[in-house]
Amino acid sequence: MARNVASLDGGREWLESLPCALRSLRDGWGLELGRPFEGGTCSWVGPARTADGGCAVLKVSFPHREARGEAEALRLWSGAGAIRLLRSNPDGFGLLLETCEPGSTLRDAAGEPEDLLTAGLEVLAQLWSERPDPASALEPLHAVTGDWAGLVAERWPRLRPGADPHLVRTAIGLLESLPRTAERSVVLHGDFNPGNVLSARRSPWLAIDPKPMVGDPGYDVWPLIMQLDSPMRLIEPGPVLRRRFGLAAEILGEPAERLSAWSAARAVESAFDRYNIGDRRAGDAELDQAAVLADAAGL
Repeated sequence: MARNVASLDGGREWLESLPCALRSLRDGWGLELGRPFEGGTCSWVGPARTADGGCAVLKVSFPHREARGEAEALRLWSGAGAIRLLRSNPDGFGLLLETCEPGSTLRDAAGEPEDLLTAGLEVLAQLWSERPDPASALEPLHAVTGDWAGLVAERWPRLRPGADPHLVRTAIGLLESLPRTAERSVVLHGDFNPGNVLSARRSPWLAIDPKPMVGDPGYDVWPLIMQLDSPMRLIEPGPVLRRRFGLAAEILGEPAERLSAWSAARAVESAFDRYNIGDRRAGDAELDQAAVLADAAGL
């Protein structure tokens, strides 16, 4: 169920219009809707039965930048590494999706971390195998990270002036330079954390909930590597992270140092986003993480 949307610009109005939007999609597509799933933040997501008796999932997203290209990306991937898009409404924020069952997350799966990491990386490789359409309307990565570089530069003296200047300046530079020096461009998932990789019947694992862009593949790896089992809790996380980035490089065909550099830059950006919402503790933890990732990248 959509949560926290009311605090966003236009969110309250969207929540008020949501029942009408659901009725319109239900009636227009001939659906029977079940109770929404728990855990959503910017969308209504729930089970649906189609007119021919099939099972599906209806997703109605709050219109925002990150969700704008979801339908286009799912259509391009056509089930290769991701759930299938069955249909979408004209604005792309109302989606009828393939049901993903049993639907347990990679984050909650039993197994050795590097085996689970391998499974996730293999899904990512599938997503990247589909070449982006030159006429795609998906947002270019450099436009997004360029905005982020400006936000970090603005927030640093205001919210965390004591942060390591070398680390912050390096991250700002990477957010601006990495997207423009990529050797290849792919359709990025954009939020490839292990909670967005679900067990399925037609494939061991499928990705859901993309926030797609087009650009340097190295952008996508950070949340998968860092969120599988919280490696920062280890006494010496550096060697473990270098081993994981080496595995990612082997499977994905991207330089380990570049994957680490992207991860360091994203951790700094995320830290300042945390500071911006008043979560000092989480921001400091992500800056600590960024320092370890920067060391792994030799920055």
